Amino acid sequence: MGFSVSASAAIIFISFLMVAGTLYTAWDNAYSNVQAAQEYWYNLRLNQLNTLSALNGGLSSFRNTSTYYNLTLAIDNQGVTMYAPHWTGIYDGKYVTLYNIKDDNVSFLDDYTYVLPGQHVLLNVTYIPLNSDVHNLSVIFGDGCWIRFTWHYDSANHAVYVSESRGCPTEVS
Repeated sequence: MGFSVSASAAIIFISFLMVAGTLYTAWDNAYSNVQAAQEYWYNLRLNQLNTLSALNGGLSSFRNTSTYYNLTLAIDNQGVTMYAPHWTGIYDGKYVTLYNIKDDNVSFLDDYTYVLPGQHVLLNVTYIPLNSDVHNLSVIFGDGCWIRFTWHYDSANHAVYVSESRGCPTEVS
């Protein structure tokens, strides 16, 4: 009625093989996840190094009325192909959707999907009060890089002065 020593040894050996197989599978999955994360990090970093954008002053424009003005900013893509639906914006500290002007007065002038190197995107900011307040618009690209525009209206010269800055998150560098 009892188990023999060889049967008990076989059960222990089979249990050991099952544990070893489970541990190997877990180790292999963890290693694959680490490799995928490393590859993603390198691709993101390479993309960020090649994300080059700038304000195109020749295509940007300004139009004023008696109570407000509209500003069109032209963003040139001088780097890698970018996917515009992944862009987001922050205008004067508030989140804005770039595809719909009805909700926040900031939007693309056209339906942009892919922005190839050498192309530009026209971004319209409407109904800005005619005063000397400083305004900011940050456009954040899909890879986390951003371009920030700061401008103010000069009532004496009836002109808008725009400056820009850009950068990428430092967590990836």
